[in-house]
Amino acid sequence: MKSVVASSYELDDTAEAARELAASVRERLAFRKNSVGMLFCDADTDGAALTRELKDSLGIEVAGMTTLACLNEGGHQTAAIVLTVFTADDCLFRATVSDSLLQGDPERKIAQACAGSSPLAGSAAPGLLLAFCPSGMPFSGDIYPDILARALPATPILGGAASDDYDYQRARVFLSGREYKDAAAFIGIWGNVRPAFALRHVTSRFAERIRRVTRAEGNIVHSVGDETFISYLEGFGLKTDVSDPLLAFTSYPMMLTREKSEEVPLMRHIAGLNHADGSGSFFGDVPEGTLANICLINKNDILTACRESMSSLLEEAKERPDYAYSTVLCISCCGRAVILGSDAGAEGRVLKEMLPPELSLSGAYCLGEICPTFWKGGKISNRFHNCSIAFCML
Repeated sequence: MKSVVASSYELDDTAEAARELAASVRERLAFRKNSVGMLFCDADTDGAALTRELKDSLGIEVAGMTTLACLNEGGHQTAAIVLTVFTADDCLFRATVSDSLLQGDPERKIAQACAGSSPLAGSAAPGLLLAFCPSGMPFSGDIYPDILARALPATPILGGAASDDYDYQRARVFLSGREYKDAAAFIGIWGNVRPAFALRHVTSRFAERIRRVTRAEGNIVHSVGDETFISYLEGFGLKTDVSDPLLAFTSYPMMLTREKSEEVPLMRHIAGLNHADGSGSFFGDVPEGTLANICLINKNDILTACRESMSSLLEEAKERPDYAYSTVLCISCCGRAVILGSDAGAEGRVLKEMLPPELSLSGAYCLGEICPTFWKGGKISNRFHNCSIAFCML
């Protein structure tokens, strides 16, 4: 598989942006038998019109989503559009979109979209699934990998939930001329694809206040140890009477571990607090019985995790000298960019410095990341994460 990453900063003139992107792709990439496009863009972009123009110009399906910021070979990019085109003679690509996840059974609709992504009836599962999910849904982000795991149990997944500039109104998903606020889009890849993955959380901790989650329902935590969730937070000296818990607690995610598990811990951002019953809500599920601890994250923690994850990815690729990789895909958490504050580009600078010259880089900042936490002996556990950075090399 070959690929190329093209970028534009023309958000106001969709036709001009499409011309820039298409010209850059054609100049640097010889199209093979099968191709597909993946788009990350600023929330001010008319993504429906842009993906339609790109489909007409390049003759390929284009799927993607809005993002707080993008990544390319130049590092962290704001107010940008990043298009990645994959092409191969020995791979098949299929882009699909679900029906609205707000009406009816979202599990059935996601499963149907995955089934429809198969290029041939009865064909094997894809070697990789790229997932572009809507944010702001009335259910936990875990619904995506959980359903996909049942539909495609042997398929690794990389993706995330669409984001915007934290106004929570403009996040959208795209597929070849249409935009969606309540549907998920997918790109399935079959054939000679051997993705390499790396995932890192930031796990700096307060002094020992590790407690077991004693009562939780999905993404709602009622009690930790023998106290309500809000009391548990206040035990760290944290103020809970805040107007926007998401932003107030961005630097204080909760880490969840399972005893005697080979999987890396899960990270969860606090989305809301209910002072009436002392509970807290999260973007992802919080299983009862897991061990919880509130982490404190700073800039150095984020950059260390970024370097470690990228190093791990490059080392894994070295173990496959018979496969030619061309692109590093990166899904990072919006919370990481918020924590970096005025130096939001620091993570991008690290990646720019570490990226080998023969590889391109394409990435997005999402409101939740999907990536395998365990992949061994043919067994895969795709999970929904927060405050993490996930990589996939293709």
